[in-house]
Amino acid sequence: MGISKKTIYQHFLDKDSIVFEVVKTFTEQDLEKWAELDRLYPNVIEKIFMSFEMMKDMLVQMNPRLLFEIQKYFPSAYQLFVEHGEKCIHKNLIADFKKGAQFGYFRNDIDFELLARLRMAEVDLAFNPDFYPNNKLSLYETQLTLMDIFMRGILTEEGLTLYKSYQNNLIK
Repeated sequence: MGISKKTIYQHFLDKDSIVFEVVKTFTEQDLEKWAELDRLYPNVIEKIFMSFEMMKDMLVQMNPRLLFEIQKYFPSAYQLFVEHGEKCIHKNLIADFKKGAQFGYFRNDIDFELLARLRMAEVDLAFNPDFYPNNKLSLYETQLTLMDIFMRGILTEEGLTLYKSYQNNLIK
């Protein structure tokens, strides 16, 4: 960054506070992105693809061990991240599943709370270095594959047709 540690520590008490502020900024920006996705993409399947595209750059550049490092060494920052998942992502997933079911895209015979928890766990799992240790796929490719498996399990025939049309346009 071109500045000394001394200058950085004039603004922050310690590494914990630096990491906490970075995570806080990330969660605030993520909230704004979810709101923007809701405004721009009323079709939930299109929104899912666009949210994945939004995450693409982060997934390509991010070290999969990052979340586990934050969890291990910076518990207050990790707790903020977990709370964000519960308050923002979990809530948005449930709303999207309900909306998709109303339009006939998603099966409505599955508990949406369970679906949201499953999807969040699936995303987290890909960040676990023990989950897929041989790294045949990048983090992005792993997440894309997991999303595809998940989506195909909850889509109706109508939803699958729409999903495939968006999937064909997804740039890998």
